[in-house]
Amino acid sequence: MFSLAERPMKIEIVVDPTKPAPAASLASRVAPAPAAVVEAAPRTGGRPGRGRGRGVAAAGGGRRKANERPQKTAADLDAEMEDYTAHNAPAA
Repeated sequence: MFSLAERPMKIEIVVDPTKPAPAASLASRVAPAPAAVVEAAPRTGGRPGRGRGRGVAAAGGGRRKANERPQKTAADLDAEMEDYTAHNAPAA
């Protein structure tokens, strides 16, 4: 098996000359988003030199809750399936 990295690839871009060019360049649309620069606020007290805390996950903000929706019963699932098949039946 071969890799595309080993062979050159020819790419042609076809444009309609009667339409205006897009505002953003291809490089800006394909490149990864720039990382946001966050400036650290000066410390105003507390215990100096303690290092970093545990972050968002320790505060409980980084994860979704396991049961945000109630568990569906078999009867609920059967009713949904009957409704789906009744509305999406192929025309004979």
